[in-house]
Amino acid sequence: MRPKILEPLYYNIQNISGIGPYYTSLIKNLVGDRYKDILLHMPTSSIKRKIINNVLESQINQKIIFTGIITSTWTTYKKPRMSIATVKFKETNISIIYFNVKKIWFEGLFKKGNELAISGTLQKRNSKYQIVHPDYVENNIKTRIPLFETLYPLTKGLNKNKLSSVIQKVINVLPSFEEWIDLKLIKSKKWPKFDEAIKSIHFPRNQKSLDQYPIFLERLAYDEALSRQLALNLIRVHKRKKIKKAKNSKAFLRKKLSSLLPFKLTKSQNNVLLDIYKDLNSNEKMSRLIQGDVGSGKTIVAFFSLLYVVESGYQGALMVPTEILSQQHYNFFKKYSDGLGIKIELLIGKEKNLKKQKILSKVSNGLVDIIIGTHAIIQKNVKFKNLGLVVIDEQHRFGVYQRLALLQKSPDADFMVMTATPIPRTLILTNYGDMDLSIMNEKPLNRPLIKTITVNNNKINDVISSISNSLKNGEQVFWVCPLVQESENIDLIAVETRAKSLNNYFPNQISVIHGKMSYEEKENNLNQFIKSQKPILVSTTVIEVGIDIPKANIMIIEHAERFGLSQLHQLRGRIGRGMKDSICILLYDKKLSNVAKNRLTTMKNTNDGFLISEKDLELRGPGELLGTRQSGEQSFRILDLNTHKDLVEIANNEAKLISNKNPQLLGSQGSALKNLLYLFDQDKAVELIKIG
Repeated sequence: MRPKILEPLYYNIQNISGIGPYYTSLIKNLVGDRYKDILLHMPTSSIKRKIINNVLESQINQKIIFTGIITSTWTTYKKPRMSIATVKFKETNISIIYFNVKKIWFEGLFKKGNELAISGTLQKRNSKYQIVHPDYVENNIKTRIPLFETLYPLTKGLNKNKLSSVIQKVINVLPSFEEWIDLKLIKSKKWPKFDEAIKSIHFPRNQKSLDQYPIFLERLAYDEALSRQLALNLIRVHKRKKIKKAKNSKAFLRKKLSSLLPFKLTKSQNNVLLDIYKDLNSNEKMSRLIQGDVGSGKTIVAFFSLLYVVESGYQGALMVPTEILSQQHYNFFKKYSDGLGIKIELLIGKEKNLKKQKILSKVSNGLVDIIIGTHAIIQKNVKFKNLGLVVIDEQHRFGVYQRLALLQKSPDADFMVMTATPIPRTLILTNYGDMDLSIMNEKPLNRPLIKTITVNNNKINDVISSISNSLKNGEQVFWVCPLVQESENIDLIAVETRAKSLNNYFPNQISVIHGKMSYEEKENNLNQFIKSQKPILVSTTVIEVGIDIPKANIMIIEHAERFGLSQLHQLRGRIGRGMKDSICILLYDKKLSNVAKNRLTTMKNTNDGFLISEKDLELRGPGELLGTRQSGEQSFRILDLNTHKDLVEIANNEAKLISNKNPQLLGSQGSALKNLLYLFDQDKAVELIKIG
């Protein structure tokens, strides 16, 4: 049950007089419909107005406030329709101009002889002063036009005055909270109280308030950081309470698989496996993130981990994001399953219902040791006899509370997430702080370096000529395009169009894959490529994740400037997996932004995914970097991970202290911290405390 002090902030804005269903719907779509959603909707800029006594040249392009008498009005009827009122201010005439407004409204407001208070940006044209679409026109000259005003992101149909009035009414019920931040930190940062920061950000009283905006924002950003880090650390403590049976193995299957493999594990792979085995042998549930660069060998680490639990008498599940990747993993595991004496099944959407039911029956009766598939393997209808380990590969759609739900699948199930997209430390702290981390930063021996070059789109024929020579040498090519079909709005080359044009140069040598194909079509076309029947694969980014074809050593990415750095690095990682020298060609448009130039330069200069991920965060920002690929993670309302990176570190350290010293959040400080968690929608962590 949430604290009573917070109740007013959970009221629905539809209860505010003058809002109604129409504006409630607009505001809800923009930020949410609770009072606290409105409070945490931050302004993006501010306006400073000046009351003038007379018109001066120095005031041009400034926001002014003045009071004058309407001397005349007129409206033109040619397009664009203009409505103009002349206002006499002292000895100066100022034209007030509107475009395409209703005549009846205009004439009702600007009546000859009326005295009006007006605010807007003063302009001068042909020696005449004018204001186009003023901010305020007030009939009652006693009505106070604000000298300082904040501007917000809006949506069609919602103006700043309506939103401002809602925010003001919400602020009127804002309670004064007991402080939840350490007082020493408050003093050192010169932060105000929470309620003061909220009020001053939305309604600055004077120039000093405007100047202190960064401090007010920093205070609120830290509140949000602390709420997230505290929730994650409380969840971590909660997970450690979850007792399960230790999975002890004599590592017979590990030794057996090691003898069957045509390669040796890297030092990095062995170190990560030691972390995993330690967790599996523990009485505490494993919740671990394996972060490795492309090509660092995470799949074999997953295989060894799953074998460990199988030998301990449990079942294992490997979940991957695509059917193509699940088939690829299944084929790899199946190569060794007979020699290891284990049973493996594949569960994907294309399976007919009868076959699927047989697989599910085997799983529930314990006749399957390892099941591989898409997200279907963790659905409610999949019953395991004795699930011991869930491994999620290349899947970022699970937020922290969804991960908790997965851990409830079986009382003894350990949990592991693997990603080949290196994640910046700040994003790990804010999205994976509940998990232990292992890093794989070493690639298998003898992997060739990938050379990356940039080529202007107008030299595409030169690229095609070079491919011709490569194909004669038995090499294979990935050709990546951003769209499936031509778009009238975005000038990008579609997969189908590119495939047709390449077929003119390389008849019957082109295979195509994109997300709109059926599984059977994708599998058939990919197999043609794998078997070198068709040595050029034209594709969308569907091949970005996990596709492993050692013979392919050329990657061409069209309109590379449109991709983020991490995605470019992932695509590049599809090559360089065999013994041949590999090359990645980034085709770009001649009109490049500075950000795009920076991206392409970074790709040319480094193959280090960890450096690339940090640069990607810097260039794109956390929201875009997470994007839909990490839709399970929560975005921030106030915190900017680039601007406030240091606050995340401070908040994480503080959250660790709190969760270790006071994990139940008892006492007055604990009550204050619970208020914080509720304010920033981290209250599920409070529920965990209650259930113990």
